[in-house]
Order: sequence, then structure tokens, then C-alpha cells
Amino acid sequence: MVRLKNSGLPMKFSSTPKAAKQKSISLESSADPQVIPKKINCKEKQIMIRQHYEDDLAELNREIMKMGLRVEESVNKAVDALKNKNADLAQQVIDEDDIIDDMEKDLCDKCALIIAREQPVASDLRHLISGIKIITDIERIADHAVHVAKGTINMGGEELLKPLVDIPRMAELGCQMLSRAVAAYVEKDSKEAMIIAAEDKLLDDLHKQVVRELLTYMISKPQNIEGGLSLMYISRFLERIGDHVRNICEWVVFAETGEHENL
Repeated sequence: MVRLKNSGLPMKFSSTPKAAKQKSISLESSADPQVIPKKINCKEKQIMIRQHYEDDLAELNREIMKMGLRVEESVNKAVDALKNKNADLAQQVIDEDDIIDDMEKDLCDKCALIIAREQPVASDLRHLISGIKIITDIERIADHAVHVAKGTINMGGEELLKPLVDIPRMAELGCQMLSRAVAAYVEKDSKEAMIIAAEDKLLDDLHKQVVRELLTYMISKPQNIEGGLSLMYISRFLERIGDHVRNICEWVVFAETGEHENL
């Protein structure tokens, strides 16, 4: 400490060395201005939020389409098992149903998460609500494939009462309708959904034809009544695919228009 001349007051010196001060100033002056974060304006923020939502929605749509394809595969396997009296293939359909059940739960959770995080409104919200309903209907179609597989196993490899013509046609038509309905949801195409829903009548007519033919065979061959009833139930399960596809189409229309239509 040094006393100022003629003052009697002590004068304090800074404990920071001069060289250190100069170094600090030098570092501050040489800082790269690019490291300063850019301020995001309101419009840019809205664009980023919207893009994040669109990315989530695209991923969800892809997963729903994958689930639809998986269910189509189950239906086709179940009918192939029936045609070829393949109990092992039928059991495979039953065992793999748990995978589809898990897909349903995961996708419904994803829809709920997007709704909670993004808080969509209007058509965006309707699209996600419809997605949950559609996922459930897709899973129900898989359950009908399981019923067909169980019917095949219960028949125990016995000779079919009649050649399988209309039942495979029902499975093929139902799978085509499902594929197109899911695509209509992804593409937000309510007009296509209405066209698909009207085709449910084709499945209804095929089912009625199968029942009429089986009744004729059962009357002429009473000993085959049990086998005939099994095929009737299988036909009924396949006809139900069309009902669920029609439900899907109704939700596609709701997602786009906000109207609940009975298609």
C-alpha cells in the first residue's frame, strides 16, 4: 500500500496484473461473431413447428400402412391354410396376431403423443382422431383372420364340402379394399373412400352366395353338415372385413370434412 503525497490517504492498486487484463480484452475482441445465436422470429418458429408435425405425421402414416400390409398377409395366410388344409400355417396366423396387437397399441400411443405435444386443431386433429379409430378397425380385421385360421384347425383336415371358389375371392377383395382404404386415409381422399365403401356390397353378395351353395350341399349330404357350418362361419368372418373397411372409409371422410357419414 502506498500513501499519496500530501494526502495521508492510502491508494489501493488492482490485484489483476496488467498483462492479464490485456489478454482478456484481446480474447473478447477476437470472439467470432458467428457464435452468437440467431434470434428466430415468430414466423420461422411456426414453420419449424409445422415441419416437425408433418414429419411425425408422415412417420405415423408409414407405420399404419405397414400394419395394413401385415394384416393383409394374415388374411391371405389364413385362407391359404384353409385351401391346403395346412394346420401349421393356420397356427402361424394365430401366433403372429400378438405382433399386430402390439402394433395397434404402439400406433394409438403415437397418435395420442402427437396430439398432446403438437395440440393440433381442425382437420389436423380430426386426422389423428380418425387414425386411432382406423388402427383399431385394422386390428379387428386381423382378429377375423385368426377366426378363419381357428376354423381351419377345427375342421381337422377333413374334405371340404365344396370347392373353394368364392371364399378366396372374398379374401382377395377384402384385402384390396383394405389397402385402398388405408391409402385413402394417408392421401386424405374422401371421394375414393366413398367409392371403396360402396364395394362392401360385393362382399355381402359373395357371402350370401356361399351360404346358399353350402345349404344346398348340406341338404343333399346331411353327414357333412358340420363341415358346411364351419365354412359358413369362415365366410362370415371374411364378409366382416368389408364392414371394417367401410368403417375406415367413414373415418377418412370425417377426417377431411368433419361430417359423420353412414357409407
